[in-house]
Amino acid sequence: MQNHKNKQQKKVASHWSGVTKKSQQSQNLKLRWWQSPHIIKHINKKVIGSPIDGFSQGIIQKAKEMVGDRYPFSHGISVGCGNGQKEINLVCQGLVSSFQLYEVSKVRIDQGRRLATRFGVENKVNFIQGDALDIIREKECFDFVHWNNSLHHMLDVEAAIKWSYEVLQKGGMFYMDDYVGPNRMQWSDKMLEVASQVRSILPEKYLANPKNPSQLLPKTLTRNSIERMIQIDPSEAADSERIIDSIKKYFPPAEITFTGGVVYHLALSDILHNFDELKDKHLLDFLMLIDDFCSELGENHYATALAIKS
Repeated sequence: MQNHKNKQQKKVASHWSGVTKKSQQSQNLKLRWWQSPHIIKHINKKVIGSPIDGFSQGIIQKAKEMVGDRYPFSHGISVGCGNGQKEINLVCQGLVSSFQLYEVSKVRIDQGRRLATRFGVENKVNFIQGDALDIIREKECFDFVHWNNSLHHMLDVEAAIKWSYEVLQKGGMFYMDDYVGPNRMQWSDKMLEVASQVRSILPEKYLANPKNPSQLLPKTLTRNSIERMIQIDPSEAADSERIIDSIKKYFPPAEITFTGGVVYHLALSDILHNFDELKDKHLLDFLMLIDDFCSELGENHYATALAIKS
């Protein structure tokens, strides 16, 4: 069993090391929602009520409002931190004083250490290669548990959230900004229908493949097979559907905000580069309105959650 887990972990580490290198090669292309300032402001407005700039800035502001003058938290932990950019940002913004950061990809850890040095916080963030859930067994040893688009990579999300509760001190904060959509990204029929209809109403110029502008990307969207998803990354959305119910189980008072995603994550994936955020502002606003309607009907890819352990 442990041998199988080690093999999976090595495959996941290899995948994310590769993702890091590919993202560096295509960094001039805007392909995903988190590269769009307009969409980020829209998400922040859903979380905090104001369309502020900055990735996850809505939940950061909400976290500060929730605890009043009781921050910074002294000692945070983050699982699957990647290059630690999000956690470094929390340190720089004064929400958390120091972090213990866990990541399985050495490439990302090396990148994170350089980043920490650049921001002058190398003495406040400690990168560790490995699985925090296996390594940390002590109870109530952190006052801030951070998950940002890594919880959905846990093979057993309930176990991960239970672990989060156990390592968190009373009065400490559970903080999550993550994908909570269908397991293995097996989109519902309704999600596919809406996303495909959105693409079908767009002029062809918006469907050009940014990597090969002479080629049009499909109007009708489909699912990757589960086998294909596992082949690409065994950890991708393995148990994501259970995240919300598990949070409610271990952190009943959690403030949960659903932030949509059917349009910005599915319909606009790979074609965002074709939108001019100033000239196409009204079109993007209209598309985000459709996304909001989907979210209100229960079709969501993402959510935030904050809770103080009592």
